[in-house]
Amino acid sequence: MELRLQIPDAVVQQIQEKLGSTVKGTDIARDAITLFKWAVDETAKGRYILSANEEGRDVTRLAMPSLDNVQQQAKPASVAFASR
Repeated sequence: MELRLQIPDAVVQQIQEKLGSTVKGTDIARDAITLFKWAVDETAKGRYILSANEEGRDVTRLAMPSLDNVQQQAKPASVAFASR
């Protein structure tokens, strides 16, 4: 599948400042899709995507509407039993 994206120049420049100026927009997009697929797969397993400092503290959970949708779809449907 071909996917066309418009990534603002400022965003690409900020990433290139951290990774090096030879990193291309297509590489950034490919890596972003790879990371997003991993996040979706992990969320579907009931796991959370977290960021922490080197000591494992100051934990922040990644929150995205699309990952919330994955969580909702991954939850097993509850079964209601009629009492007799």
